[in-house]
Amino acid sequence: VEQCRGLRYDVPYEVQGLVDPVCDTLADGHWALTGIVAANVACFLPALANYKQWCVSKHELSHERLLRYQLAHANLPHIMGNMLTLLAVGSEVSEALGCNQLVLLALYLACGWAGGLCAALLSNGSTVGASGSVSGVIIALSVLRPTSAVTILG
Repeated sequence: VEQCRGLRYDVPYEVQGLVDPVCDTLADGHWALTGIVAANVACFLPALANYKQWCVSKHELSHERLLRYQLAHANLPHIMGNMLTLLAVGSEVSEALGCNQLVLLALYLACGWAGGLCAALLSNGSTVGASGSVSGVIIALSVLRPTSAVTILG
């Protein structure tokens, strides 16, 4: 874990706040969460540079788009908020699922797909982000562990 945390100085300043939570999550065996966060971080700048190729809307609606839009974010606070919330809540959901990482990954992707579809059909604009996915994971936690408390930044 400490070797992983040493990477905090090898990544851009803007994402250094994600290093410790990601390292802790990986150390706990939650590889799906770590992979999801890594994919979102890796796609952040390319998606910002080419927003129209990543967004989903009524006019740009396909299965590929409904998966891709989940990896794009509008700005730094958007990705940081989604990923920190996912790490805090997702690890609890993972444990409630018996650490079944494939089920967690399927839950995350399916909720994001459904969220993107609803956003595209109910809005006149376009959207990006993992908020639908993260919301689905939060709802799963409220169903699987209705009395649990989760600290996101604390």
